[in-house]
Order: sequence, then structure tokens, then C-alpha cells
Amino acid sequence: MPYNGYPDYLPLTEGQWSGEDGATVLLQKPCGIGDLDGDGAADAVGVVALNGGGSGTFFTVLVWRNSGGKPAFRALADLGDRTPVLSVKVAGQQATVVWLTRSDGKGMAELDIRRTSTYKLSGTTLAEVSHTDAPYTP
Repeated sequence: MPYNGYPDYLPLTEGQWSGEDGATVLLQKPCGIGDLDGDGAADAVGVVALNGGGSGTFFTVLVWRNSGGKPAFRALADLGDRTPVLSVKVAGQQATVVWLTRSDGKGMAELDIRRTSTYKLSGTTLAEVSHTDAPYTP
């Protein structure tokens, strides 16, 4: 998959990739399966986490379409730094992603919002169409 400024696709071998620059990309556990593009085939929505060697971990939602029974990268949506994903579901050609984030003015480690985002796939774009927020206390 093309990702985070890298010029080429990053091959995830057993769910991970390591770059010469020390960066790592790891496929996360939450995953949703369902038809996002209306072609009748089950697509996959997953999450990867990029760590470039510093204190941050950047989370991204990705879509792989079903291409003859094999996954083919389609689209992505960045969630940001230190914003872990709790769950991913696909239904009605939409992906619902529940993730943690923070209010404006909070420190990077201060997660205080549980956000439920709804995404739709349009071509090669995965766009958030709505979200709701609830307080989160660890």
C-alpha cells in the first residue's frame, strides 16, 4: 500500500513492514469485512499503526477491495498521532470506526474522547461522512 509519504507500496508481510529508516508499520487487530463499493464482494477495512522511531504512533484506516479473492489496496484515511482504534465494522456500504482522540488543548497522552466515525468509499477516497463523540475516561 502507498502510505505516509513513502513513494512505493509497503508490502505487509505477516502484517508488518520495517523500513531502512527505522520506521515500522503494523497491522492492528480491529478489522471489518463487508461490501463497501457495492460490487457484491466482501472488502476489508483495517487499521495500521506507523512508528517512525520517536514517541508517536500514527493510526490510519485502510480499505482493501476484493480483487478475485485477493486483497488490493483501495483507499486510506489518517486518524492522527496516538489515536488507537477500538473497533471496525462494515455494513450498508459504510465502515464504522470507533477510536480514541483528545479535545483541543489536551496533551498527546490525554485521550478523553471516544469517537465513532462513519466512512464511505468513493472511488479511491475513504471519507468521513459523520461522527459522534462521547466522553472517555481510561
